[in-house]
Amino acid sequence: MPVEYDPKTGLINLHNDQISYVIQILAHRYPVHRYFGRYFSKQPYFEPMPSGSHAFANDPTERFPYSVTSLPLEYSTIGSGDYRQPAYVIKDANNQLLPILEYTGFSVNDQPINSRQLPPTVSKHTPVTTLVIHLADSVTKLQMDLNYTIFENQPLILRSTTLRHHGTTNLQVTALSSAQLDLPTDQYTALTLSGTHAHEANPSFNRLHPGLQTVRSLRGTSGPQHQPFMALAEPNTTELAGTVIGCALAWSGNFDSTVEVDQYQHSRLTIGLEPDTFEWQLKPNSSFQTPEAVLTWTNTGFNGMSQVFHDFSHQLMPSQTNIPSVLNTWETLTFAVSESKVQHLIEHAHQLGLQMLVLDDGWFVNRNGENGQLGDWYVDPIKFPNGLKPLAQQAHHHRMKFGLWVEPEMITTNSQLYQQHPDWVLQYVDRTPITARHQLVLDLSQAAVRDHLVTTLTNLVQNNQLDYFKWDMNRHLTQVGSTRLPAAQQGELYYRYVCGLYDILTRLKRACPKLIIENCSAGGGRFDFGMLPYTNQTWISDLTDPVDRATIENGFSYLFPPRIFSNHITASPNAQNGRITPFETRLQLACIGQLGLELNPKQLAPSEQQLLRGALIKYQQLKSTFIKAHFYRLPTTRHVVAWLLVTADKKQAICCYLNGLNSAVKTQHPLPLHYLDAELTYSDSSGNSYTGHQLNTMGIPLKPTNADFTSQLIYLRQS
Repeated sequence: MPVEYDPKTGLINLHNDQISYVIQILAHRYPVHRYFGRYFSKQPYFEPMPSGSHAFANDPTERFPYSVTSLPLEYSTIGSGDYRQPAYVIKDANNQLLPILEYTGFSVNDQPINSRQLPPTVSKHTPVTTLVIHLADSVTKLQMDLNYTIFENQPLILRSTTLRHHGTTNLQVTALSSAQLDLPTDQYTALTLSGTHAHEANPSFNRLHPGLQTVRSLRGTSGPQHQPFMALAEPNTTELAGTVIGCALAWSGNFDSTVEVDQYQHSRLTIGLEPDTFEWQLKPNSSFQTPEAVLTWTNTGFNGMSQVFHDFSHQLMPSQTNIPSVLNTWETLTFAVSESKVQHLIEHAHQLGLQMLVLDDGWFVNRNGENGQLGDWYVDPIKFPNGLKPLAQQAHHHRMKFGLWVEPEMITTNSQLYQQHPDWVLQYVDRTPITARHQLVLDLSQAAVRDHLVTTLTNLVQNNQLDYFKWDMNRHLTQVGSTRLPAAQQGELYYRYVCGLYDILTRLKRACPKLIIENCSAGGGRFDFGMLPYTNQTWISDLTDPVDRATIENGFSYLFPPRIFSNHITASPNAQNGRITPFETRLQLACIGQLGLELNPKQLAPSEQQLLRGALIKYQQLKSTFIKAHFYRLPTTRHVVAWLLVTADKKQAICCYLNGLNSAVKTQHPLPLHYLDAELTYSDSSGNSYTGHQLNTMGIPLKPTNADFTSQLIYLRQS
């Protein structure tokens, strides 16, 4: 049984054969955290909890001879003697804080939570067990369920909170985390990912210190500034070794991840909805469900943590794996698209061996620049006098696919839709609308708005035989108010907006099950576990320079496997930073992920076209083999990045590394690969043979380079 309970001690051991998560029901009143780590088959002895008798602590009682001030509680609030970061804050009809809710029992089932309005986090073929700790408040009749879903075959636990109100008066929820984790020490380094547009996913490592360390978003989306993620690593943890607790959130809106070190050097980690922008009026006989937090534990370093998150991503994503290589029109044509230009690009793409043409921004009416119209998704009859369907048919004739760029969440005031429905946008009463990128944002909490978008997008796909959408979002939310919600519920809108987005994507996928959707928000501005179940790949950054983009991929790889990354070969010098790089480097790095081209094929030299054709053939041959390969970041100080992809049976591997600035001193430095099968013998494409042990420890020999920013892809297979 994955849940073992000892009624004498109150200990509950939630486990699989890799991890154990131990909760103790203390004095039949509060669940406290005792352990999260390597699985143990026999229940260990836990020292009794200290009474907590110290300055400023609550007085113990005969019923409960402990102080909550320092207890490692599973889920806590303020106002009852626990002065640390609260997991929840709920007020009753008297505007008074509810106390720490008390234990009433637990239940176990083999079903995931998979709330209808939130991202489905467990596929139907993934075996799990869910432990539910039941808490209650006897005065307000509020029931709170703490949900723990453990995966049978992964060191992974999903945590969330469910509220069920059985009382007679409204409750006001102003904070509700998905998870709280109290740890007995402060000896951790926090790993977070931060950035901005075109500079996403930069790892930050910071030792814990007394007080709060927080990453959050107030933008209405998860945003490129911070990922909804935090990992706590023990001292001296590396990519290869060390103990790490990883915690991410399956949510695409405002979030808060905070770790607090208290006066006793204990640490509390919370993750969930951002409380400053969240309120929920919990009415009698209603319920509320938080997004799910994703927790893992590993003692195999940051790469070990990444493997767990990558496996989670694979089972989370849509089942379609054969994503076509693409030619995108954006950096070639920007807004100056036309029927004849797209026709020629389809022919060029076909000749090169690319499998899809994506018509980016500029295809619809009154859209010749960023200040053009959004909201009326009607094809421009001047640019495309015959519509889009003939272009899709031309692509299909070549056994290619055809797709469009869309930004469905946005609207401009010069659109017909806005003139007809000005009440459909996020807005404040009696306030001048705030635009960004000349756009306003549709209120996705409104059912009529969602119905309109689903109908419009479905018709666009079906009437034009589309295979693909690049779904973009190029601004964040302001004046988050709704014409349809009463004043007392305006604080619910950030949450309702994201649930509305999930609803639209769910219904669109149901209506168009073969539709490929690429997630984009000015690059990686909404890249999180919440978007993965609804989208097939993600445009991780608007920065297409291969050197800087490699570091962005490296950062995102702490959480996501490269099969999600949409990578395009673009022109050199690069349009964003002016860097000059070899074509082969741009090509090789684009192959680590979903390969695409975003330049005019006519600009390619004959030798580059030949190189691209050959690479596309090889890419397609190996893609199915490496689509779910294990991905590792290789420790290196001599390269911008170094990566290894290894198949599950370890019989095939690809090593990729990128050099920085060249040196006049030509020395050869081997690169240890660490993760191959030491007992196997591997051969490279030149016929050289190496033992796995040799490659893991001594490393693979790397040739000196004669230019800046060169790269190498080395394919290895069992001899």
